Amino acid sequence: MKRHLYPALVLLAGVLAAQIFFSVLVYFSNLWLYQTLVALEHSGYLIVPNGRVMPDLKNILPAVYGGLFFALTTGAGISLVTLFAVMLWHRYLRHYGLLIALLSITALFFAQKFNYNISLTLACLLTVITVVVAALKLLPDTGKSSYPFFRIFAAHLVVIGLIVLIWTPVADKDMFVEIRDNLLLTNPMGKKINDFYYKYTLYPAETFKSLDQKLLKSCHIIGKEDPLLNRQIEKRLMAEDYLPVKHQFPVDLTVKIETKTLIFFQDEQKIHTCSSEEFLKDPEKILELISAKTDDRAFLRKITFLSLIAASPLLCYILLHSFFMMLLFFIKSGPARFTGACTACLLIFALPAASFYRQSSSETLDDKEIAAKLNSDDLQDRVAALKTVSEQGSPIDLYIDPQVPAQSQFTVERYWLAKTLGDSRSPASYRLILQLLDDPQPNVVCMAFYSLGRQTHAKGNTEVIRRIISRINTSAHWYVQWYAYKALKRQGWTQTKQDT
Repeated sequence: MKRHLYPALVLLAGVLAAQIFFSVLVYFSNLWLYQTLVALEHSGYLIVPNGRVMPDLKNILPAVYGGLFFALTTGAGISLVTLFAVMLWHRYLRHYGLLIALLSITALFFAQKFNYNISLTLACLLTVITVVVAALKLLPDTGKSSYPFFRIFAAHLVVIGLIVLIWTPVADKDMFVEIRDNLLLTNPMGKKINDFYYKYTLYPAETFKSLDQKLLKSCHIIGKEDPLLNRQIEKRLMAEDYLPVKHQFPVDLTVKIETKTLIFFQDEQKIHTCSSEEFLKDPEKILELISAKTDDRAFLRKITFLSLIAASPLLCYILLHSFFMMLLFFIKSGPARFTGACTACLLIFALPAASFYRQSSSETLDDKEIAAKLNSDDLQDRVAALKTVSEQGSPIDLYIDPQVPAQSQFTVERYWLAKTLGDSRSPASYRLILQLLDDPQPNVVCMAFYSLGRQTHAKGNTEVIRRIISRINTSAHWYVQWYAYKALKRQGWTQTKQDT
């Protein structure tokens, strides 16, 4: 029994370590964001997250929840790779001097990939060390023979391969959206998981964003030789949400102007130099270049994404298999118990794919078929039709009175309705968008803001802008505020110091 639980125990140790170390990272990232927001608010800007959410940035709990995201993704990936490496070392080498050398190489690898960011390097390296120690301490005593890790894993590969084969035909670039729509938003427990994710996901997201991925950035502008040039540069920076603040506050970027030359600094380190003419011609290009030069989180984003699509499901499988191994204790035969646990895992992972096979995302529907499906009694037909309308960019009111799906009890149906409304220009659709801004489900509200931002015929409309700003200032949900701010920008709005 112990040898079958061994991988799960080691991985749990690694995930727990990642939870601790990445929670610390998220906490300090939250504190930096809090300082930035204080500076922006003090300078009179509209801030996201707003004053209702800001205090949470100083609390431990959001950092712990943010750390959980990294633990189940990045931590899982690092733990799995480390466990495999330790098993290879134990099987073929067993030389502790070489193990120390490999750990040193790992430390250098992380340091180089993270541009010598100490906190990121330590978080990943300490997770690796935890897994190494746990793997050696918990290794089952099998006498003279080696622990059959690879033989056990080969047996798991058969089941994992079957699961992959079942899911591959329905996997596409919208897989996570489909999982949310079909597995989370269709049941009470799934809705709680969904709400938890969207409430806390932006805390860890801030931790690994590059400069240009951040919603709001603070900056200093130094230089008084040419007031007109200063105002031009300030205007271009503010259009890209690099917002000048008073000099007593720490900032994301400092711009020094010297005789029509711009020198960009971060933490007193020179990042880039260009002429004022070059910057004014294409500020977005220059700021993207600066962001790339200062980005020490690119590798973290990469391993987090890869871990999310590969390591996280594998971790779930291993933990679930260990759970069933304990649950089937009454089966005395080890191979039979192992087979039973594998069969249970196969069913749990494979059965949810059935709902995806019912859908035909590549199906082309004509107008009559869209209208028929929108009026169908089957929820999946109605949602599929709404997705088709959204993809085609057709006004929803050509097919159905949008008030009908707006009254649906199903979140997923209201969500896709809200998204389709961005392509409609009728006054009724505009009123319905405003109505959906009061929907009790944050995902629906986010899509309503998305569609409000796409109301290009109302671009620059002061009433629309006023409504969005009011919602940003009063909303208690960071994710909703984020979508609202994006809608503001699509309406052509730019920060000024008088908007709050």
